[in-house]
Amino acid sequence: MLKIAIVGAGFIGKIHAASFKDIPDAKVNAIVDTSRDSGEKLASQANAEYVPDLDTLLEKKDIDGIIIATPQFLHYDMLKKIAERKKPVLCEKPLALTMNEADEMVKIVKDKKIIAMTGHVIRFYPEYQKAKNIAESGTLGEILCCYSERFASPPDWASWRFDEKYSGGAALDLHIHDLDFLSWLFGKPVSITSVAVNNPDYGGIAHITSMVRFNDDKSGVANGGWNYPDSFPFTAGFKILCRNGAMQWGFIAGKNIEGNYTKPDFLMYKPGERVVINDIDKTDSFVLEDRYFVSCIKNNRQAEVATFEDGRNTLGLALAAVSSAKEQKTLYL
Repeated sequence: MLKIAIVGAGFIGKIHAASFKDIPDAKVNAIVDTSRDSGEKLASQANAEYVPDLDTLLEKKDIDGIIIATPQFLHYDMLKKIAERKKPVLCEKPLALTMNEADEMVKIVKDKKIIAMTGHVIRFYPEYQKAKNIAESGTLGEILCCYSERFASPPDWASWRFDEKYSGGAALDLHIHDLDFLSWLFGKPVSITSVAVNNPDYGGIAHITSMVRFNDDKSGVANGGWNYPDSFPFTAGFKILCRNGAMQWGFIAGKNIEGNYTKPDFLMYKPGERVVINDIDKTDSFVLEDRYFVSCIKNNRQAEVATFEDGRNTLGLALAAVSSAKEQKTLYL
């Protein structure tokens, strides 16, 4: 039984802790948080030990892997400490807040030869995986363009998210998911043109729309943010145009993504035909992500999905989106 530590008892740490209830060959052994109340509460729910800080955790010898689920501005320093102990690590997105930090993080895990993943959970959503598989199969012909969206009300459970120097704002916290999906579909971007809605109360850029061009005249649009009223449900999905058809999927949740929500059918369109795709895994995406992390540790193999390099590249695209919006111009990458 692998023993996993989760650093951070906030929103995303809770989601990871819950996912291990469906992973039989691993358990959450420790919850780390500088807030004793939050840490002890989640540790009790996960039947784990509460640990007050990362340094104390790393003195332990019974941890097989670590999930960094802390605010973004803490990732870099935490990764350096974890890498010194050569512990496998899953670091939530964004990998860092600057390219210098991200480049150094990629170099560190490579030099230390440790198993490392970035928490780009979109790559583990069964519906997004299905879309990529259909696109690559050629069933609908060449993929031409994609529209991907993610809308939310302000994440008022964590005020630090509204300060760009701590979170990167909506662009690096939310919009980055859809930019990652576009990159996953099309590969290396060529240029990006972004426009944004600025709201100082919500951390500067609170909504952003990005037009991304890729090689061979492929293109994608990512659209979203957290400037919607608190009554607005979390909404996400995509529409993909191919040479001989199209795909569509999306969902509407409650205020946040936890809990029950409705998932519409995954639809594939061919000339004169509308097909409902039913063979989609119903497993939660965070369970699939954490299972993959556990399997990498068990088999002592490097991650091939959502690598640190992927995290670094997507961060670069998100930072370019911010620059494009602020400078009001197209950036060539």
